[in-house]
Amino acid sequence: MPSLSDYSASFVVAKKLYSMICCYFICACLSMEVKFQRSKVSENVLRNAVSRTLQIKCNRMRTFIDENHDSLHLHISQLRQFAASTGGLVLDEIRALVWPVLASSLVQDSFTDQETASTFSDSDFESAHSDFTYEEHDSTIDSATILSSYIFLILSSPTLKDLQSHREWNQVQMDVQRTLARFPPDISDKERCTLQEDLTPLIVKILWSCPRFHYYQGFHDVCLTLLLVLGNEKAEHVGTLLANNGIFKGYLLRKLEDTVLRDLDLMHVLLWKVDEELEKVVRAVELGSLFALSWPLTWFSHALHHYHQIVLCFDFFLATHALTPIFLTSAVVLWRSNAVLNCSRDMASIHHLLNVIPNDIPVQALINDAQDLFRMFPPSRLRGPLMEDYQHLINISRIRKPSFPKTSLRKWLVAGTATAAIYVLSRYMFITSSY
Repeated sequence: MPSLSDYSASFVVAKKLYSMICCYFICACLSMEVKFQRSKVSENVLRNAVSRTLQIKCNRMRTFIDENHDSLHLHISQLRQFAASTGGLVLDEIRALVWPVLASSLVQDSFTDQETASTFSDSDFESAHSDFTYEEHDSTIDSATILSSYIFLILSSPTLKDLQSHREWNQVQMDVQRTLARFPPDISDKERCTLQEDLTPLIVKILWSCPRFHYYQGFHDVCLTLLLVLGNEKAEHVGTLLANNGIFKGYLLRKLEDTVLRDLDLMHVLLWKVDEELEKVVRAVELGSLFALSWPLTWFSHALHHYHQIVLCFDFFLATHALTPIFLTSAVVLWRSNAVLNCSRDMASIHHLLNVIPNDIPVQALINDAQDLFRMFPPSRLRGPLMEDYQHLINISRIRKPSFPKTSLRKWLVAGTATAAIYVLSRYMFITSSY
């Protein structure tokens, strides 16, 4: 039987061991605290540096605008550089001065211009050179044409009764009510009611500017952003310019299959050139492009969660080529490559993963990536030889696919059709009632 002294010795050893463990634990905690504090200090230093850089940029822009206030339209290149560089235009007070100027000299897509001109004989695009593009022959709008069009719109401004009789009024009003129920957050009920009263007439006035325009769900998100930044009068002016002269003209005039969905096909070419493994997975599950439909349609204003992210995208798109929303879309998908590759290899799972943009998306970094993609794969090359090569790849892949036995094929078609019908009804409410 152990003696009392044995128990005492064991107790002393246990006590020393406990003390050592406590000391180790305290040291580990202190080490973690030091690392955390260092990380916090580093984050604060970085945040302060970025804030300081943006403040310097704001001062530069304010000085430039003050010095050239009456001739900003003569300095489009510099304004585009401000808008497309890191931080964009930073403040809404600067955006309110610069957006109307950028909207009056949009960088056009010559491919879309030619196609629109062949479909509608009254196209008023003229050729000019853009700073952001390289080998592309883009267009900007003739200022005299814009001025005369704007004067006409002012002189023929419809009354509220006229607007309410427009065929799209009821649909626009329903979409506006749904959108303002969720966005923008943190505003009073009074402000929300005012926005609702202003937004529906604003959208219908823009549609009124061209009898052939057909409203699509998502255009109200674009107009809401313009209204929040610019106020009613300037928002109508800029919205009318975007609708009549920008990429939105095609969306409002023609079927989405012939415009945005066709442009989104280019995303798959970019995925193939940059990340073959990702592209193979996307193609294998037959993902398509519908998960990203709202991104270019609304200039990301429907998909992003924060106001500052949305206006940063608008800065970028107003200053650059009409296809840059497609390049940013591609950059977002590439950014989520690891998540896609680790996801279940089925269309529904990957669609859901990509369709919901994370709250902490690094918008500025992805804008930089989009610009890099544009420089590496300009639209003429993307639509030309690269698209041909990609189509050839797809055709070869289809030929190599094993054929199904007739009985299996019949069952697969029945099951696939039913699944697709249920999936489309549940997922693509964006087109019918998601707003």
